Amino acid sequence: MRSVIVAAIALGALGPPPGSTLDARQQNGASGIRRETRGSFRFVDPGTNHPITVWFCRSLVVAAQTRVVFIMHGSESQTARQACDIASPYIQAHKAIVLAPQFAEEYYPGDAYMFGNMVDSAGRLLPQSAWAFGAIEELFDLVRAEFGLSQTRYDIVGFSGGAQFVHRLALFAPDARFRRAVAASAGRYALPSWAERFPYGLAGGPIERRMLPAVFSRDLVLLLGDQDVTDRERDAASMAQGKTRFARGLRFFAAAIDEAAAQGVYLRWQLRLVPGVDHSAVPMVRAALHELDK
Repeated sequence: MRSVIVAAIALGALGPPPGSTLDARQQNGASGIRRETRGSFRFVDPGTNHPITVWFCRSLVVAAQTRVVFIMHGSESQTARQACDIASPYIQAHKAIVLAPQFAEEYYPGDAYMFGNMVDSAGRLLPQSAWAFGAIEELFDLVRAEFGLSQTRYDIVGFSGGAQFVHRLALFAPDARFRRAVAASAGRYALPSWAERFPYGLAGGPIERRMLPAVFSRDLVLLLGDQDVTDRERDAASMAQGKTRFARGLRFFAAAIDEAAAQGVYLRWQLRLVPGVDHSAVPMVRAALHELDK
């Protein structure tokens, strides 16, 4: 699909002191979103001090109840700039603000972005302040403040590597303020199972058993293309979840059903199949956006 490349708007300073939020430089960097309906701005993740380019598009009119929707890119960060092309029918129909933060490989190498920046290159758990999920929360507050939105929750969808990010957000960030999260076509998972080691399961990870009922009560949709059955050879831990993305997705949902049953709690998560679709971004992201309205 042809990408529309747009000029960056009002690039902010390289970064605020660690721990600061919504300072003037951040707000100035995002001010272009008021002047333009499509473009990008520079944001600095307070947890890591890394710069993030945020691609955005929005309806002409923004009201207090305008929805904020995050679209998380795949494993190649430059695909973030395609998000507005794919989401354009949704924006026109729903008068939303779409944000697509680009977690560049320079700052989030290897699996860092897909794993939510929860672990270092050796697989050791990082402090929660460094997790990339916090950047989503900060961006939401930034845009809410810029437009004076009354919305208190956002929606978030992710495709492929972005789906890895999104389902981990749902699992490991219980305070994340999403209304609905849609994880489409992830390549591997953190299984909601204590039989698997973190970051491919829960054992040795940052959450406890008592936290799972709340996690299972979140509005998470797992979206799978039923023809997503061709994949490259991956590491042993990933291949143990299944030979294809479709199989691994089914395994993830089955593990959630089993764990919820073992704890005797209700599982709110949903599984949706997209018939006839393989690992293709355009139909899967548009199907994911459609899930926000069900």
